Amino acid sequence: MNAKQQTETAAHHAMAIVGGFLGVYALLTRNETFGSSETSNLIYLTIAGLDGSVSSFMIRLGGTLCYIAGILFATLAPKYFKKTDFRYISILIDGAACLLLACIPAGTEPVLALYPMFFATAVQWLAYTQAAGFNSATIFSTNNLRQCFSGLAEYIHSREEQHLRRFRFYGGTLICFHIGVVYCWFCIQRWGIKSIYACLLPLAVALAATIMDR
Repeated sequence: MNAKQQTETAAHHAMAIVGGFLGVYALLTRNETFGSSETSNLIYLTIAGLDGSVSSFMIRLGGTLCYIAGILFATLAPKYFKKTDFRYISILIDGAACLLLACIPAGTEPVLALYPMFFATAVQWLAYTQAAGFNSATIFSTNNLRQCFSGLAEYIHSREEQHLRRFRFYGGTLICFHIGVVYCWFCIQRWGIKSIYACLLPLAVALAATIMDR
């Protein structure tokens, strides 16, 4: 990797730590609801519609709309704020979401409580969507896992350097994501709902890495 690719990768991996933190925070504090992806929410939204549960349907629809709003914002905003690195805006939104999440009581309906996270993680997904020539999400792991071990298999077969680079990049993303998971787990054991404040530390690290990349 050249110097630019290295700093870009560092910023991306730093945000993967944030993604891991937010993911496990949602799962452990909000009744195993994953706030960084819409797959399960869309499934339950459909089931709520079939069951005739209006309140559940409307709450999950609201969560989906928050996620869609984040995608629309992250797609359109860079077109209007061309002089601003959109990654800074994403970090600011993540920070604001952390502050909001800390204020939502534990007894709040889980999906409703995660509305700020739905929006923020959708923005983060598009702001940190690639680095060093690789497309990679920092908010969930499925594709990163596939790319990591697909790269390893290709390298074993061909011994081509590009596949080893892919394995290392996606492997690093996975490791950083789960560093965030471990860090959040320990914070939740101590502070519960308020542990979301601890996410401000990896966000600060990600900001520093992004500044270095600039």
